[in-house]
Amino acid sequence: MTTAHRPTWKAAVGRANEGGWSAGGAVSTQKSSLDAPGQLTLKSRAQPIDKKRALKESLLALQRAEAKALPQQRRRLDPALEQRAAQRLLTHNTQDVNVEKLQEKYNDSDVDNDDDEEDEKDDDDGGGGGSDSDSSDLDDDSSDDDDDSDDDDDDEEALQAELAKIRAERDAARRQEEEKAQAAEEAEQEESALLGNPLLAAAAAADTNSQKRRRRWNDDAVFRNQAQNEPKPKKRFINDTIRNDFHKRFLNKFIR
Repeated sequence: MTTAHRPTWKAAVGRANEGGWSAGGAVSTQKSSLDAPGQLTLKSRAQPIDKKRALKESLLALQRAEAKALPQQRRRLDPALEQRAAQRLLTHNTQDVNVEKLQEKYNDSDVDNDDDEEDEKDDDDGGGGGSDSDSSDLDDDSSDDDDDSDDDDDDEEALQAELAKIRAERDAARRQEEEKAQAAEEAEQEESALLGNPLLAAAAAADTNSQKRRRRWNDDAVFRNQAQNEPKPKKRFINDTIRNDFHKRFLNKFIR
């Protein structure tokens, strides 16, 4: 039985009493989150806005922002002030910094000179004995290269000889197969010429041709292929339900 005719509050009542029956039963303790109250506080009216006080507060905020931005703007306009501020930040000191003393303290010219002297000493120590060892290494490398090239040439010659041998074997096998096939064909022709009957051979050829050209069951029909030479009507589109070709064919078929 459908419940489409019942009012909507019946469904709400059944949902609130979910789990219970009219004859008596345990009432369900489950509650839906949709049934829980959503607005737990009363909405109070906002206090009236004092326009003069709000204007004063906005002006004070603007003055504070301007006072904070003025020093930064002055530093941007004067590069010397900006450089001084950067030096103070680096040294974490409010006093002026002596740049010359800082350069003397962190000057790396002495360290660079020491490094150059050490490099010169290394060059002087290693310059004399290295030439003999380099020349001997070059001689060893050249001899190794010659040996490797000789080995490569020998390997290549062996590979070429092996390839030539394989090709010759394949050619011989192919020639042998051709000779066998030709001999078998000649023997078959001789046997057919000696033992074969030309009349039977002609009959067999005729049977094979007839099997190839199978006829359909309706090839002997009287009016078969009568409409092959008739012109095919061209399809055309007429946007009129009374004068189009379909309507004319319908009238000719069912009305006449």
